[in-house]
Amino acid sequence: MTRSRIFLEHLGDRTIDFFTAVYEAWQLTLDTIQALPQIWFYRRQVSEQIYVFLVKTLPIAIVISVFVGLGAMIQGQYQSSALIPRTYVINVIFKSTIIELCPIILSLVLAGKLGASLAAELGSMKISEQVEALETMSLDPVGFLVMPRVLAGVVMLPVITIFANLLAMFTVFFIASIATGWISPKEFVVGLHMNYRVFEFYFGNLIKPAFNGFFIALVGSYFGKRTHGGALGVGRASTNAVVTAAILIVFFDYYLARILL
Repeated sequence: MTRSRIFLEHLGDRTIDFFTAVYEAWQLTLDTIQALPQIWFYRRQVSEQIYVFLVKTLPIAIVISVFVGLGAMIQGQYQSSALIPRTYVINVIFKSTIIELCPIILSLVLAGKLGASLAAELGSMKISEQVEALETMSLDPVGFLVMPRVLAGVVMLPVITIFANLLAMFTVFFIASIATGWISPKEFVVGLHMNYRVFEFYFGNLIKPAFNGFFIALVGSYFGKRTHGGALGVGRASTNAVVTAAILIVFFDYYLARILL
């Protein structure tokens, strides 16, 4: 067997695996949507996942938002000059932080934390046959395991992002106006209102985080449900979940901005 034939067979297997995974992920998405009317029945699982996505991620969100604000402020001061009004610099910092920096950095970090955790949790349940046990008890595995996680991701990630954006901009205000006196509070507020559009708030705080939360929860659940191969398979599922969620986040970050902004 020649090397070219081996390569083509390997490429063909990879292509089939890719489209199979896309189909399975799409089917899982449809099953999750169909399980939404059972929210009240699975209310305990939903509340547990809301706690995981909101309360347990707050320390990470606080650290990220503070240092995103500090980094954005330092870069703004470094690139400003006497020819550019400081209100313009604040406006650029505000829009870049709200629309891009906080949502994308926070989502990527949470993809590593929550995506790996979801994949490992569901993967361990899959290997220990707890998923099959749910079916024997007449419980829908998608409604019991996947739907609460996806719903919590879609709803709670925008909440965390709003909090992170507010904290990041407060950090910028504290450093720029109070700690260093680089710009007056009045000029800072003028910079925030300059060329402000309400849709930018919705895009950076609601639309983009909702998509990112959906990807993190769905991808983590998908790789967790298809885990096989023991402990090694759990590790592989966690890695695949983090990598795939990160790729989807940056991919749709570009196209959402391209389409909506």
